[in-house]
Amino acid sequence: MSIKVAPRLNCLFLIFLSLLALLFGSSCVSGPAAQDIPAGTELLFSPLPDPLEGYNRSVELFNQNLVEHLVFPVSQAYNFVLPEPAREGIHNAGVNLFYPLRLVNCLLQCKFEAAWQESQRFAVNSTVGLLGLRDQASRWGMPLHREDFGQSLAYYNCPAGFYFNLPFLGPSNLRDCAGMLLAIPCSLQYWLLSEPLAMSCDALIMGNESAAAAYTLDNYFKTQYDSYLLSRAMYNAQRKALASDYQIAPDCESNPDQSLGYLLLRPQDPEFASRGYERRLRLPGAKSRLPYSCWPSPGSAKTLIILPGLGGHRLSAGVLALAELLQAQGYSVLALSSSLNPDYFRHLPEAAPPGFFWADRRQQALALAACVEDMQRHFKLPEQVCTVLGYSLGAINALYLSDLEFEEGLPGGLQVRRYLAINPPVDTPLALSKIDDFFAIPQSWPTEQRQQRSEDLMLKLVTALKDFNGQNRLPLSLEESQFLIALNMRLNLAETIAAAQKQNNQGFLRHDPAVFQKNALWLELMNLSFDDYMRLSVMPYYCEKLECEPDWLLEKSKLSALEGSLRRNDKLRLLQNRNDFLIDSEQLSWYSRVFGRRALLLPEGGHLGNMYHPDYQALIVKMLEEDDGGGQ
Repeated sequence: MSIKVAPRLNCLFLIFLSLLALLFGSSCVSGPAAQDIPAGTELLFSPLPDPLEGYNRSVELFNQNLVEHLVFPVSQAYNFVLPEPAREGIHNAGVNLFYPLRLVNCLLQCKFEAAWQESQRFAVNSTVGLLGLRDQASRWGMPLHREDFGQSLAYYNCPAGFYFNLPFLGPSNLRDCAGMLLAIPCSLQYWLLSEPLAMSCDALIMGNESAAAAYTLDNYFKTQYDSYLLSRAMYNAQRKALASDYQIAPDCESNPDQSLGYLLLRPQDPEFASRGYERRLRLPGAKSRLPYSCWPSPGSAKTLIILPGLGGHRLSAGVLALAELLQAQGYSVLALSSSLNPDYFRHLPEAAPPGFFWADRRQQALALAACVEDMQRHFKLPEQVCTVLGYSLGAINALYLSDLEFEEGLPGGLQVRRYLAINPPVDTPLALSKIDDFFAIPQSWPTEQRQQRSEDLMLKLVTALKDFNGQNRLPLSLEESQFLIALNMRLNLAETIAAAQKQNNQGFLRHDPAVFQKNALWLELMNLSFDDYMRLSVMPYYCEKLECEPDWLLEKSKLSALEGSLRRNDKLRLLQNRNDFLIDSEQLSWYSRVFGRRALLLPEGGHLGNMYHPDYQALIVKMLEEDDGGGQ
């Protein structure tokens, strides 16, 4: 066997030196001004300088289309043809072949015990594990140490350089790109096989890994309006945690808001979404086709509509978990994205800023009627009345739809048998102002500690979420968890504003919402509160259109405006947690007074935090199917 090693090494060495020169020359590249970054979001907006944003965003778009149109479809066929034990064996063999990479980097970082453990793993898996096809070492409690040259360069204080998105491979930085080059010779196939065989082996391993990640990546790209910001931030946080060997302190405070339990609401079948269908239809007067997801049950006599919370996507984990639960109960399930999600409102006939639920409900009723009719016709389901389940903001949507039906009837011929509202805020403007208060929590931290605390919070989060399964509590304080909840909702709001203003620019943004390079736009959007959005966008639009005063519009945004119909509508059911941070004791009394026996108020769970629990899910099913006499 003849292998020309020297020329290949020389070429890699020259590229590595070029990258290294660029790396140290880029250390002076600056990011956005610190005073423009909202407190607590430093790792989100300035993880690394991003001077190549146009190129990086183009690569993000390329990778997104690659996953959607090639990697994911091919992976479905690959996973069908090759059984799971074979795919797992290829993965294990690939890990074993890169033993030299982990060994060298453990030694470079003076982790001698880890180097010894890696050698033990390699010996066990290469023998008892049948040349690495079985990961026998893990079964015997021998840990895997994922060390690479990017981490080793960080160990020797080599700067990360700037953000660099790679075609096919995804997010990176200059330091990690240099590390990838150094990693090429650190695999056994590089030395033991001829170049064509080594390349074939690498292609098989990479293809197998791509197939394993394809579903997750496809779902991630589909549920993000702009994936770039989050991809950049999460990559940087994960690499920081690995490079610093970040460990959560054993005495770290762990008292998060119970609402974070919502993270555990996930489908039992990780690929449940792929068992459903995505369909699109054009509403009369709309410029584009509205997408919806559905899971029809042939012969079913029941149809259920899911309306998710603020910014929720029809393929988000919570929606999928509920769809899986209720399809198992014999429902044909249909899901639309949240009324504030661009996946929904960009495809409506009227390009109005979303968020005024009293007006939003008419277009939503027409959209639901069209989607239900399309699903029933396409899948040959019997025509039938529907059940509507909404949670959080989706619960508000459901209650406004019920008021419209009770007072006037639903347009489009939609017929509803039951509405179940889970955790709707009574006073939406007040609830959203509380989110803005949570988002401002880092401003109360001492100025000299703020950036370090913000970075430590993000590192704790990415480290803890890897093993979060509900058996352990997230290592977050109450105020840290509240800030993270608000951060997520403010990111959803930023997406709403960006898409709405791109569709109908009202002129209050300094940056063009249609521009391709959006870093500066996102920074401006994250400085806008929910109150700003109502004041600058929703109120001007509807006050002019309806010739009304802002106070009238605010009153119509509260559930108290619907009290008459909510009292008398026997189709309504309400599930609410008493310790939901979006309500107070007076509003709890309002629920009891208005809904009476049609409401079930539970002692705890925060905002949606107990929806994952089997007992709570049994309550959902019971309240959906009980007789109209109602009551608990």
